[in-house]
Amino acid sequence: NRKLKGDEPWKIVLKTIVASSAVYGTGCLISEIRENGIGETVLAIAKNTPIIKDILEKEMAKVKAEAEDMALTSKEVLEYKVNSELPSKGISREELMKDLIKWEEIERSKYSRGQTSGTVYHGDRSMADFAGDVMKMFCLANPLHPSTFPFVQKMEAEVVAMTLKMFQGTTKEHCGLTTSGGTESILMAMKAYREKGYAKGIRRPEIIACVTVHAAFDKAADYFGMKLVHVPFDPKSYQADICAIKNAVTSSTVVIVCSAPCYAQGIIDPVEEVASFIEENDLDVGLHVDCCLGGFLAPFVRMMDERKGLPKFDFSVKQVTSISADTHKYGYSPKGTSVLMYASRALRRMQYFTAPKWTGGIYATPSAAGSRPGGVIAATWAVMMHMGLEGYMDASREIMQTADTIKKGIASIDGLEVMGNPQLSVVGIRSTNPDLNIYAVAYSMGHDKGREWELNSLQNPSCIHICCTYMHKGLGPKFVDDLRGAVKDVLENKEYYAKKSSVAIYGTTKSAPGSLVGETSKAFIDALFKLPKRKPEETKSSS
Repeated sequence: NRKLKGDEPWKIVLKTIVASSAVYGTGCLISEIRENGIGETVLAIAKNTPIIKDILEKEMAKVKAEAEDMALTSKEVLEYKVNSELPSKGISREELMKDLIKWEEIERSKYSRGQTSGTVYHGDRSMADFAGDVMKMFCLANPLHPSTFPFVQKMEAEVVAMTLKMFQGTTKEHCGLTTSGGTESILMAMKAYREKGYAKGIRRPEIIACVTVHAAFDKAADYFGMKLVHVPFDPKSYQADICAIKNAVTSSTVVIVCSAPCYAQGIIDPVEEVASFIEENDLDVGLHVDCCLGGFLAPFVRMMDERKGLPKFDFSVKQVTSISADTHKYGYSPKGTSVLMYASRALRRMQYFTAPKWTGGIYATPSAAGSRPGGVIAATWAVMMHMGLEGYMDASREIMQTADTIKKGIASIDGLEVMGNPQLSVVGIRSTNPDLNIYAVAYSMGHDKGREWELNSLQNPSCIHICCTYMHKGLGPKFVDDLRGAVKDVLENKEYYAKKSSVAIYGTTKSAPGSLVGETSKAFIDALFKLPKRKPEETKSSS
């Protein structure tokens, strides 16, 4: 008051506004730093500075050009005519089939050798033909019209029921539905938990998950205005840190997520420990188990007498309220299909969408899509019925034998180690030698001395992995021998590998702000939709 004594009223008002704005601005800055980190916050401010903005725009132009080169490097595709508009006259089916058959053969040759991590999970030609025949029969079917396509409705309900049985969902309350894939299953589950949070008066519902959880949970938080609270993993086991989970719970928490397994290292999170924490503290929060990757492998591995140590991850754990499991991975069905399961019908209803007053009539859908491909549902049902319990058990044994061979082999290679204790099909590999760049090892495995393994390069921490599938049957020893050779080559040719673009990119992203890496990723996605420019005389085929 003494400082303002003698000031005219308008000056007092002005000083109050300035001071309040300064306090508010400081608070916002602190909040931004807490949410996004100092690096991201400084970058956001700097991007609005004219000089920095110009520099960034020039650099992003270079990145965009490089991304286009990366996205359009397939020589096979560049050999064919580019179609940017409808042909004035339709092309005959016979002529189109010539190209389509050739294209399918080229693409099949890329994975049929069985050296691709994940991606294609069964690969047997007769299985693909069978699923394709079923899809052809029901290619016009749409579950949005159940009265017209009652058998697609029947098959979808049976796919859900069979999957629930696999996951110990045996009560009348256990229920589910099919989606277009793991991402949609995750999105819809998080949408259900958001609605439950809203019903409780929570303005911004929170998801708690380990940093190793699938990025689809980041997408769900972004799409639905939720907050994803990431917790660290244990540096030895790579499981979600249970203490960090306990400390992260707030009055806004609506769901805790566990992976079974996580994508990167193939580790199963401590589902039972999280469930016990929820029960002991009488928490009104959900427990979602993401089994999208291992959903049609883990239940069968659990049944094997020789693998009784697999931890619980399903509805046999009472506090588990939802599970996502992809049928189009180890279920061997066509892309894209997944099953989302709930422990209660009330929770499932929270993901539904209804528009009761729409002028087109009462509109209601169970998931994000309106019309859905009945052919994929029919093929999924047919594959599951064809495989049966025995078929899935046999395939799962083959996959696990391959994973075991690879894990034992890695233990015998100096400079490498398996990350944690992966109990399913994914084997994470890291370097223990400072002179051994793990990304260079991945490059060598895919490009040098006849090695053609397509492995996944991962980050935070730097590592690679192989996701073993039925296609890797019998290839475990070859993988180990090739890996041993790749390690030797990288250590003897460090300068050569340091210049390879994929090695440099992953080495750079560790220190780059996330928003810049994100912009680079967006530039790559843009490039995927850009047509290559080629002269007519440089192309072949009329289609």
